[in-house]
Amino acid sequence: MRVFIKKAMKKLMLGHRISHIEIEDNRKLKVMFDQLSHLSGKTYLVLKDKATGRRLQSEIQGNKAYINLNELHEMADAGKMDFYLKSYLFNRTLQTRIAHNHDVPLFEHIDEERKKKLRFYKTIRNNLSLMTEKTSFRCTLQELKPMGNNFYLAGEVEPLEEMKPATVEMVLVRRDTRQGFGYKFELKKKPGSGNMYTFNGMIFIEKLRSALAMNSRWDVFFQLRDDKNNLIHREIMNTQGFRSYEREEYRYLETAQLNDEHVAVLYATMGKNSLALWYTDKNQYARTYQIAKGKSIFNEVCEREKLNTRMVFFESFLGKNYSGNPKYIYEEMIQNSRFKDYIFVWSYSGPNPECIPGNPIIVNRSSEEYYKFLARAKYWVSNIILPIHRKREGNVYLQTWHGTPLKKLGFDIEIEGPETLARENFYIESRNWDYLVAANKYSSDIFKRAFKFDKKVLEAGYPANDIFYQGDTSSKAQRLKEKLLIPASKKVILYAPTWRDNEMANSWDHTFTLPFNLEDMYQRLGEEYVLVLRLHHLVSEMLEIDPKYKGFVYDFSKYDDIQELYTLSDLLITDYSSVFFDYANSRKPILFFAYDFESYRDNIRGFYLDMARDLPGPIIRTSDDLLDAIENIDSVSAQYAQKYEEFYKEYCSLEEGNAAKTIAELVFK
Repeated sequence: MRVFIKKAMKKLMLGHRISHIEIEDNRKLKVMFDQLSHLSGKTYLVLKDKATGRRLQSEIQGNKAYINLNELHEMADAGKMDFYLKSYLFNRTLQTRIAHNHDVPLFEHIDEERKKKLRFYKTIRNNLSLMTEKTSFRCTLQELKPMGNNFYLAGEVEPLEEMKPATVEMVLVRRDTRQGFGYKFELKKKPGSGNMYTFNGMIFIEKLRSALAMNSRWDVFFQLRDDKNNLIHREIMNTQGFRSYEREEYRYLETAQLNDEHVAVLYATMGKNSLALWYTDKNQYARTYQIAKGKSIFNEVCEREKLNTRMVFFESFLGKNYSGNPKYIYEEMIQNSRFKDYIFVWSYSGPNPECIPGNPIIVNRSSEEYYKFLARAKYWVSNIILPIHRKREGNVYLQTWHGTPLKKLGFDIEIEGPETLARENFYIESRNWDYLVAANKYSSDIFKRAFKFDKKVLEAGYPANDIFYQGDTSSKAQRLKEKLLIPASKKVILYAPTWRDNEMANSWDHTFTLPFNLEDMYQRLGEEYVLVLRLHHLVSEMLEIDPKYKGFVYDFSKYDDIQELYTLSDLLITDYSSVFFDYANSRKPILFFAYDFESYRDNIRGFYLDMARDLPGPIIRTSDDLLDAIENIDSVSAQYAQKYEEFYKEYCSLEEGNAAKTIAELVFK
């Protein structure tokens, strides 16, 4: 109750909206507010240096506050500073970040006397920050346009001291590999303008061809040299004065069509507003541009409408499925009278919206409605990542996750690959999580470290695993077989491998072939078994099965709910996928077909467990050994019975069939 009261008072006392920012007489930073709460006696504007933690503080009087620029520059020669609002409640300090108002233009200020640049920007979470740095030149981008497959850039540069540039270059640096490519531009003294110069030139994409990789991103640097070819100035090319970014999609400045499939895009980065190049395919660009438009819609709704305190927004696997922990929490809520007045929204783009019970509002992730409802809903429930990296005051984000980790996650990954490149997004996303669900203490410890998460972890078991403990599972299995047209007399082998970071055609495009001899399996096991495939969504599109195996092989990779496939199967074959942690709740046999064990362990992701010691089933390397194990599954199960029991106690002991109910009643208040 005390925490709730403090949060409520903080919200009332620190309510605010910035209405104006300017530099007065090159001496003072002036910040003006409207909608400023006056419940407390005194309220302060605070600037905090990110690197040192040092602060400048100024009382807000008449809805405005001033920061002396001399003091600001003395506090930090160069760096980043965050804006805070501070007040007091009895003997407690209340403080909150100052949000950026999209109606207030952000700008760059050159302090010629001090040779300093001040650049105001908004963070990825929509807060106001300030960057300061030394500078000897004022550089301005004035023109940017595609010319065929290339880009033309032009602008002006003005020395702030007695320095004479002789040549100018644009240098593109690839972010992941740090490869750099330079382009010489033309530099001319501007007639009748004192010490002003103009520059212009072309960025030829063909020059990058040898280093272009799908979805590679390149920062654009501006360099000046003197008449002796000494480097006298280098900065990342800023776009702040080139265009206003009150809408997120305006950051995509120009696009060059390279061929029928690929584009090069020059855009302004979030936060820094620096110039960067992105090489990608047309479809990916269209999706990303649509997300940017969605962020603009989200921001507009946030500023116009209040949160709906009885609205819950659900998404599972980027809206592709009705499945996972979000599904089972939702189904608990629609059956629980406590939530009868709630409004439910599902993000779903699959082919069967009728499979979602309870008559929720259904929105497609690519639609404007998606972002409108995301902005209105107080509660968010997801098991991966949302496209919006900011929350509203009062939002509650329940991250359910989707498995117990065997492979290393997030900041625990040491081997470079697409997962290490993606972890920054997960770090930003995890700053928004209020609750994170863990199936066991082991997962809880890993999540806290790998995601740098320090809020509430709910060690309640997984709602999706409630299915193993509720009702007659054998009857459920028969009903599912009938639904999926699997012969009732046949046993079911479920093959659910992970995807491999090293099997990539391009960034996040993967190849896949079955790693065992399907013909041998068909000949030896076809009388007794059928094979159900549940491949990772990144590789499922890559597999083709010969029609001769119809009736033996069932590809349910696109079947929404893997929990139901667990229920109907008689044994699981996997490798390094976390599915076996969930499947262990069934107590049915598990075989680990790890044909590339050493390579995967040492070169791809790395493991948390000692697989040879800790797994509840054998590690199998060859196709023949795999078939032998299936034919002798009873003896294999007997051999691993003790190890299986130990594994169950360690990783499944929290599962009792009521995780969805427990979590729903804890989170939705």
